[in-house]
Amino acid sequence: MRLSQGLRYRRAHDEATDPHASPGSLMADPSGPARENRAALAELVLAEADAATPFAVLTPRASSARAWRSEFLRRAPQLSGFIRVLTPLGFALAVLREEHQEITLLTNAQRRSLVTELLRSDAANAASLWPTQRPFLLGPAFVDEVLRELSRRVDASTAGPTSGPAALGRGSELDAFIRRYEAELSVRALVDAPRAVRSALDRLLRGGPASEGFDPVGHLIIEQANGYSAGSAALVAVIVDRARRLGTTVTFSTDAPPPADTVIDDDRCSMLRVHHPAVEADAAVSVIRSWLDAGRDPTRLAVVLPQPDPVLLSELASASARSHVPLVVPGTRIGDHRIVDDCVRALSPTDETITHAELVRRACTWWETNAARLIGDNYAVGVLSAFLRALLDGEPIEAALTRPAPPRVASGVTVVSLDDAVARPSDQPWHGVVIVGCVDGRFPRRRVRQPWFRNDPPPPSDASMEDLQSEDELVEHDRLRLAELRAAVATDGSVVAIAAPVGGVLPSPFIDGWRREELSLLLVAAAPPPRPQSETVSDVAVFPSGSLRLSATQLTTFEDCSWRYGFEYGLGLRGAGGAPATAGSLVHEVLEHFLEPGAVERSRERLLTLIDQLWRDDEFPYAAQALDYRRRAEQWLGNWWDFFRQTSPDVRLTEHRFDVPLPVSAHGDSGRADTPAHTLVGSIDRIDVVAPRGDDVERLRIVDYKTGSPKSQAEVDDDLQLAIYHYAAVNDPDVRKLGVPERLELHYLQDDASKERVKVLSRFVSLDLEEATVARIGHLATSILSEHYEPNPDANCDYCAFHTLCSTKLQGRQVR
Repeated sequence: MRLSQGLRYRRAHDEATDPHASPGSLMADPSGPARENRAALAELVLAEADAATPFAVLTPRASSARAWRSEFLRRAPQLSGFIRVLTPLGFALAVLREEHQEITLLTNAQRRSLVTELLRSDAANAASLWPTQRPFLLGPAFVDEVLRELSRRVDASTAGPTSGPAALGRGSELDAFIRRYEAELSVRALVDAPRAVRSALDRLLRGGPASEGFDPVGHLIIEQANGYSAGSAALVAVIVDRARRLGTTVTFSTDAPPPADTVIDDDRCSMLRVHHPAVEADAAVSVIRSWLDAGRDPTRLAVVLPQPDPVLLSELASASARSHVPLVVPGTRIGDHRIVDDCVRALSPTDETITHAELVRRACTWWETNAARLIGDNYAVGVLSAFLRALLDGEPIEAALTRPAPPRVASGVTVVSLDDAVARPSDQPWHGVVIVGCVDGRFPRRRVRQPWFRNDPPPPSDASMEDLQSEDELVEHDRLRLAELRAAVATDGSVVAIAAPVGGVLPSPFIDGWRREELSLLLVAAAPPPRPQSETVSDVAVFPSGSLRLSATQLTTFEDCSWRYGFEYGLGLRGAGGAPATAGSLVHEVLEHFLEPGAVERSRERLLTLIDQLWRDDEFPYAAQALDYRRRAEQWLGNWWDFFRQTSPDVRLTEHRFDVPLPVSAHGDSGRADTPAHTLVGSIDRIDVVAPRGDDVERLRIVDYKTGSPKSQAEVDDDLQLAIYHYAAVNDPDVRKLGVPERLELHYLQDDASKERVKVLSRFVSLDLEEATVARIGHLATSILSEHYEPNPDANCDYCAFHTLCSTKLQGRQVR
């Protein structure tokens, strides 16, 4: 079934020009905006709806069904009884209940609970029931995968679980579990949503009658026609067929992604990029605070979380409390809060010999012991009090934990999911929306591994990023919801997307082209001043021996920010390098093997072969990132090869490790001979021999590859890394045998064909460069040993992992 194109409905006002338009029908307008105008369509429906010509609206989600009912009830309550709003699931349940009066629908939470229960019962016989998957049997990720496959297999075929070769191995284990799951549903007279839709479809296909009163007559509107799952779409096709045979006028819409320029040209949309996820909550609250100060209605403002994130939700609540922003946090359970979790852990509830009265006594004792830590956190006190009241009322711990937690505030700025934000009534559009978590892998969501139970082959290695995205229904779902959200914002409203792409994480492709916005994270005037932190005092030196092993990376980090150096190299708190660093390391590894002296062949074909041999997708956190950086690396190395074969350098050393001592003059201001020795260590990417200048001494070129953005020439002229490489080349005996360094070059590999294929920036080798380098390193070594590590407000903070401890950052100043 191919649905008609268009996203907005209008009255068929010019029937004379369209002989196919039936009187009183609604038709799709292909020139409409990116989302149907629900309010305008509701007016058209109400203009024609009456007892004689009832309307039925079929919509894919319960949230949009609620929005439709709200529209009709608000505009014409006397006619709302003649307008049916239903979902495929609602229609399916009505059909099934004609035969099975006692059938009960499982909620998502109950379905997950049932699957977990069955998997736990399988654990006793895991060797026979799950021979390949038993190590993962009770893991949350494994439960998620089983739930997805339970739905996918129902949607994929009317024949039930897969059979034949595709069911061998892991698939056969899942087939057996599906049979146990479905048997349990039958015994308990339960049905889950995918099986309800499939059962209703099977009944209708066999010629059975539809549910009484649910056969559509008059007009049938299929909203967001391409927003249905595979199983629901099949049921919709049968409903449409029945409607047409009954003479019902059927109207479709699609909800296709808007053109890219529609998003880019929308001046309501802007993107705020912050340096670290720790800042995200403060940034969102700062944007909201500016809107409130401008006089916007807080009930028309929202913070949207594309995916559930309890940590970010907690940070938003804390930031809003500091800035006096009334934030309505979505309903949580008592058990979702850390203070209650800490209390439960202390009770030992798994001990079956403990009576309920003893548990209550322990809980009250824990409360008395830990009351001091809750001073100033009234909300945590309220949540814990609600938990204790439930226990005192006689409820078991499991039931008390599922109780709803008390709300923080009753009215104000709302924290909502993407789907709930879209379902906003059309006569009350949002005036401002902040979307947090706009990074690739979270929004859009992506599958990052081959699922356990899929027998489909993985995407080919030469698949492009676009190919991968087009096959991912999660990406497409998020794209459609974003288009709907933009349409739910008033014409004079604002949509701000906040991205915190730390090293190795990419900003969301959905916000590409949005206008950049700048924001200073400052404490609002009403907020209390931050509490000063006391210094940590210790008699133990960071470097007790007084001897330092220094690299170019260490020293440039110290020059950039001594505070970061203290954490990374003084305390050894090194974080992961991220995807850019991983890709750079792999490219360096390829070039090392390609250029090693004595290499048999140097050709483009061998270069590509080395990429295939050495590239490791599993070193990247997301499959999409691995694919993207593989494409970049191939472009980098392809451009480099075109440059290399034209220059044909005489390469003598690759990835040469050096370990050279520093002279006494670099060990301290005193210059004492007994001062512990410092050492320079590192690796030079490439050393070439260039043509001599009329004497017998060979001249050397020091080359360092870079995969990042090029520096300015002024920065290269002062580059400490090149200066250290020059000092190492002069003092390393293996390099000294080759000649004297004459050229120091940075080779920037670029993946943009419109630029220079390889951008070469060089530093002049002066007569006093070695002496100046020793003096510079000596000054830095003295400062390192002095342990005066202070944050630098002008540092490059993009890849720093210590924002929450830094006094120059708002979140650092708020740490207690």
